[in-house]
Amino acid sequence: LKLIPRPQRAPEVQAWLDREAQGQRELYAKIAHEMNVAMAAQRDEWINAFHERLQRRGFNVHSSMLRKIKPEEIYPRPNREFKVVF
Repeated sequence: LKLIPRPQRAPEVQAWLDREAQGQRELYAKIAHEMNVAMAAQRDEWINAFHERLQRRGFNVHSSMLRKIKPEEIYPRPNREFKVVF
């Protein structure tokens, strides 16, 4: 099996790719900071409200059948940062 060598990129193309990649890394860092630091308190409120609704109102099992979730059935929150996926 003989591999064909990859063609070389022009220096201006490589420079453009490097600038674009750096811009994407900076954008990701801003989004990650916003989600992990700036929105942490708001996200905790959303999670607590969701758990409260599960216990008070219930979870839709089938059609209009609701099943209330007991506090011991709720999975404990993991001790790690939330992952930023976009």
